[in-house]
Amino acid sequence: MRFGFFDSEGIQGDLVKLQDKSAEIFALLAGVLMIVLGFSDFFVGLSSFIVITKLSFAIPFLTGYWAMRRWGWHQQIIQVMLFLGLLIAAINYPNNEGFRGPTLYTIFIFSAVTAILIRGWQRFFWLGFTFLLYSLLFYGEVSGWYVVDSQYSSLENLFWDHWITILWCGLFVFLGIYVLLKNYSIQNEALLKVQKEKDEALKKLEDLNLKKNQLLALLSHDLKSPVAVLQSTLEMVDQGLFDQDEVNLILGDLKNQSVHLNRILNNTLGWVMAEMDGTKAQKSPINVHELTEEIVDAMRVPAHRKGQQIVLQKLGEDMVCDLEVNEVKIILKNLLDNAVKFTPTGENIEVKAQVSKEKIEWRIFNPGHPIPENLHGDIFEFKVKSSLGTRSEKGTGLGLPLCKKIADQLELSLGFEVDSDAGNIFFLEKDLSS
Repeated sequence: MRFGFFDSEGIQGDLVKLQDKSAEIFALLAGVLMIVLGFSDFFVGLSSFIVITKLSFAIPFLTGYWAMRRWGWHQQIIQVMLFLGLLIAAINYPNNEGFRGPTLYTIFIFSAVTAILIRGWQRFFWLGFTFLLYSLLFYGEVSGWYVVDSQYSSLENLFWDHWITILWCGLFVFLGIYVLLKNYSIQNEALLKVQKEKDEALKKLEDLNLKKNQLLALLSHDLKSPVAVLQSTLEMVDQGLFDQDEVNLILGDLKNQSVHLNRILNNTLGWVMAEMDGTKAQKSPINVHELTEEIVDAMRVPAHRKGQQIVLQKLGEDMVCDLEVNEVKIILKNLLDNAVKFTPTGENIEVKAQVSKEKIEWRIFNPGHPIPENLHGDIFEFKVKSSLGTRSEKGTGLGLPLCKKIADQLELSLGFEVDSDAGNIFFLEKDLSS
């Protein structure tokens, strides 16, 4: 016989299901109990009427077990069986030594069954009915309403009937409660497992939502500067602030910049989509100096608007390396965008690309106010508030944290140095020796 109905792989029911399964066990045990008590009464010498009655009452209990397994109707069937059990107790009482006999032990079975298996207000009805019935049986005997005949040939037979009844009634209650607690424990473990899975799924959903917000913020961050440059340039052209030769020159520059920016934004968007899908960053062979020059060229127009020059130094070997191109472009563009933002008007921004067989290093130097010391530990954290640039350019405060996140994922080293007399230097390094 199987005492576990709820496997740890999932929940197959709730408290109602648990009660229904326990009701089936109760019916089966009650049928077996009737058979055992019938045979025990035969061996202690009780009348054939008592023996046959108990054996006969095993049939409805076993039938009830079969019916519940096949069709359900647990509450209806268990209440019918409860009524039959009380009827057996009432019939057996005067033929089983009255309150001196073992019939009185069955009150504990009926109380336990009522408390565990019956639902709703009917539980209190059956509990009250059980105590009322036994009270009437006890009171009727002492008041002489009926005669209780002794069915035992000796006190030893009475002892053995008591002992057997106590044993089986106790075992019945023990098994019933054991089954209930066992299944409740299994069900509770399953509930805890499901709750844990839900918590993990919620955590993943929250992480995905956070990642989505961060990535969209990065995309909007990369879109903001070129759109602002385009808007301000067209406004100045529209106001007639340039002559025709300057307009032609500006339009030519904007055309070139749009090509570079389109590539950068496509790269950013591609990385955003890959991150949303959980796709691993792809490496591609690329010339490091050419990649750096492309990023620098894309930032020359916003730098020119502030009277700045971006000075590029290509040092070391001119070599092709396997890099996560999209991600590296995103980081370098953001570092240069910040350099333009925080460099004073008319100053030069220096970009160095140092390439060797062991390491690639980009260093971006921008003069201006050094990063305050109180921000050094949090410069790459999302809790840092955005700062205004030298022309009150407003940022989002998300660029550096997101770049740091990308760099860490790719095992790149992203950091900064502060020169109190000159400004700030941000560097990005990739180890090629491993």
